[in-house]
Amino acid sequence: MTDELTKPISAGQLLRQKREQRNLSVQQVALQLNLKPAQVEQLEQDQPVGAFETYSRGYVRAYGRLLKISAAELAAALAVNTGNVPTTAKQPMRTFSNRTAKQATESRFMWLTYGIIILLVILLFIWWWQTDKLSPAAEQNETVSESQQIAPIVAKAITEPEPEPLEPTPEQLSVLLEQLEPEASIEQPEVTTLVPERDQLELRFSENCWVDVVDAEGNRLAFGTKQAGYIMQLTGKSPFVVTLGNPSVVKVNFNKQAIDMSALAAGRVAKLTIPESD
Repeated sequence: MTDELTKPISAGQLLRQKREQRNLSVQQVALQLNLKPAQVEQLEQDQPVGAFETYSRGYVRAYGRLLKISAAELAAALAVNTGNVPTTAKQPMRTFSNRTAKQATESRFMWLTYGIIILLVILLFIWWWQTDKLSPAAEQNETVSESQQIAPIVAKAITEPEPEPLEPTPEQLSVLLEQLEPEASIEQPEVTTLVPERDQLELRFSENCWVDVVDAEGNRLAFGTKQAGYIMQLTGKSPFVVTLGNPSVVKVNFNKQAIDMSALAAGRVAKLTIPESD
């Protein structure tokens, strides 16, 4: 008998007991929670409401707040549904021995770093001392070597007489003058670059108009809607194929010559070739 009284109850059983203690009907709870009475009964029977379990938990918590059930009591009841018993896990305490071991490790690493730095300083000093000691001897050997190379040159210059300059003969002088005469300039032929002829097409828009312009080489020179007052200057290979959404609002000049647009109907799309073939 005692075990039955102390046995933990589920969340649904807890909600039903609290509702009955407050003399509330299922319809009253459903109205306040904006749920259907059948859904309230599902919650009291620990059945899921909705497609996900998360929704059911949210409804259970909202039901518990309506009945003023404490969060701890409701959480314990939900733990019974899931089979999870809340436990309080204590963090392991750091002992004094662990802290002492860590400090000892850090101390050994620090002393090792200091030893490496001192060793590098000593090696650098030894290298500098040896280099400074060898420098005077190397300079002296270099000076002696240069003196030994210069001495034979000076002795040869003193003993050997300077040769007298020789005057060129008339024949040698004539040949030298012929070599010094400038060469006759060779005329380069003029290179003429042929520039392909390009035609000019001008369109003036008095109102907004859609336009598409393609030249004889298949290049699309213009496309889209142009605003009123816009002047478009195009250059390309004729004939041009021009498509206009409203030809009556466009004035066209080809190579500064006006194109007659009176034959084209106003307000209708027109496609024309400029200049027209004979």
